[in-house]
Amino acid sequence: MIETSSKTVILVLLNFLLATILTASAFAVERGFTRYTDPEERFSFDYPVTMKIQAVSNDEVRVTHPGATLRITVLVEKRPRAASASAELLLDAFKKTLKEEMKDAAVLEEGKLKGLTGSQGYIVCTFKDRKGIQLVQLVQYCVTEDRILQMIISDRPEGFKNLKDVVNKIHQSLMILKPKLK
Repeated sequence: MIETSSKTVILVLLNFLLATILTASAFAVERGFTRYTDPEERFSFDYPVTMKIQAVSNDEVRVTHPGATLRITVLVEKRPRAASASAELLLDAFKKTLKEEMKDAAVLEEGKLKGLTGSQGYIVCTFKDRKGIQLVQLVQYCVTEDRILQMIISDRPEGFKNLKDVVNKIHQSLMILKPKLK
């Protein structure tokens, strides 16, 4: 009787340990990356360990690399109540402004990030900035009832191309932890 209950306890403990390991691996950060979680726990994303966080405010974080041009900026902005907005409208306005104000602007890719729900979308574009520097940017919008999250990952074209896998890992790791971004 005691031997059977000991086996049962061991089996229960092993199952619990296995479930814990599987759960932890589902939320694990890939080797060479670390996770940033917003101080208000509204969102998180993974970024390379070689990059440095510069928290500008509770609603803005910048991640830079000391020896490269790769940059990440995430902003959470309060949306005016009267304005109706969706990720699609914001992306359309972004594309219009891009073509009007930047030289050699082109949209390379558009879509929705798998795993994010609600009004969201992204665009990858290339353009020459006001200094004449060619850049590639990935811009992701997530729109809630009264907040807008904007993630911008930018680099020069050669850096973006060489780091495409890294950029995709950063982008795809974006998680909205509080659906209202409050």
